[in-house]
Amino acid sequence: MPAPSPHRVAVLVLEGAKPLDVGIPAQVFTTRASMPYEVRVCGARPGPVTGGDGLSYSVAHGLEALEWADIVFVPGYRFPDREDPPRAVVDALTGAHRRGARLAAISTGAFALAATGLLDGRRATTHWHYTRALAARHPLVQVDENVLFVDEGSVLTSAGAASGIDLCLHILRGDLGVAASNHAARRLVAAPYRSGGQAQYVPRSVPEPLGERFATTREWALHRLGEALTLDVLARQAGVSPRTFSRRFVDET
Repeated sequence: MPAPSPHRVAVLVLEGAKPLDVGIPAQVFTTRASMPYEVRVCGARPGPVTGGDGLSYSVAHGLEALEWADIVFVPGYRFPDREDPPRAVVDALTGAHRRGARLAAISTGAFALAATGLLDGRRATTHWHYTRALAARHPLVQVDENVLFVDEGSVLTSAGAASGIDLCLHILRGDLGVAASNHAARRLVAAPYRSGGQAQYVPRSVPEPLGERFATTREWALHRLGEALTLDVLARQAGVSPRTFSRRFVDET
């Protein structure tokens, strides 16, 4: 019985592409015997592409790879809120979707998908730093800043680069099942599964420094080392509860 045809994956590298965003789908869906995927890295045209963060790329394929692909990844790129990708890129993405390919954006790659109009009326996400810019530039997109990724069926988006791994594992899970997804996660030394509904980050309040009154309390205690200075006594001197004094003292020492 002949082996099934591999899933065809195109990774579209745009000007200013972030190296981690490019590498994630290329590595998760790596072409190997145990993975029924074939990966092609492409650009607006074959040849050099100026990347972000000091790296550049040399891609072997142009936009014809999008005609070939079953799924197209758009990695994040620099300054996505300044202008849309070239018209040829937008048309190629639209054409790929029309032919039945899934489109998946990592981080700011969501701006390229939004430029096609395919995100209008749909939920989408991007890196938290750019969620407001995406909503302002494409007001018909329902931007959700509190998720790792969004699966709208034929179009998928993820937050920052690390959540691109979660998106890829989610796609792999749907294509090949839990075992294959867990195996890939193990190979990448990544969490086997994080649901897309988790927050991108959880803000943590930064405790105030001990400040003058805690410094005064320490000075006061140094002059009374012969006395029984219990936690309650020190906390009372600082004007806080014993629990707060203990926690803040540990944080600052």
